[in-house]
Amino acid sequence: MQQHTDIFILNSLKKGDKKVFDKLYSSYYQKLCSFLLSYCQDRDIIEDVVQDVFLNLWAKRREIKIQTSLNAFLYRSVYNKLMDKYRHLRLKNQMLSSYYHTAVILAVEKENDQHKKRVQLLQKCMEELPTRCGEVFVRGKVRGLNYREISEELGISVKTVEGHIARAYRFLKECLDKD
Repeated sequence: MQQHTDIFILNSLKKGDKKVFDKLYSSYYQKLCSFLLSYCQDRDIIEDVVQDVFLNLWAKRREIKIQTSLNAFLYRSVYNKLMDKYRHLRLKNQMLSSYYHTAVILAVEKENDQHKKRVQLLQKCMEELPTRCGEVFVRGKVRGLNYREISEELGISVKTVEGHIARAYRFLKECLDKD
């Protein structure tokens, strides 16, 4: 009995009977959506898949040949369409992930290059510091000595150390800002 109904529906579809299509759509739409819920929880994707299958059925109604029942054909079609969608999304996500990974690597390389250039510029600027000012700055900021230790090592006052450090900062700031 079901086979005769399927044949009637398919023949009506091939003739372009919109009422038969609408009836088929309304009787299967919810069932197919519920069926796909066991594979996917995203209602939007499920609804898109089911609608795509029905649109495809209508668009290719004259060429469709069903070997099994119409019921089996529709269930198999929505399942296959959902799997195709997942494969497409997975490839798209892999591609986006690859682009992201490449962008991160390029950003890190660029940042490293900028950092290296900045360090080289700082070293160049430090070499241009006046001799005594450079000695005080290196002892304080590179070696980590405090102002009293520097003053004792070099035989100068703490105030002189403070002045050299301040002068070095101003000089380095101007030097770095030039480039």
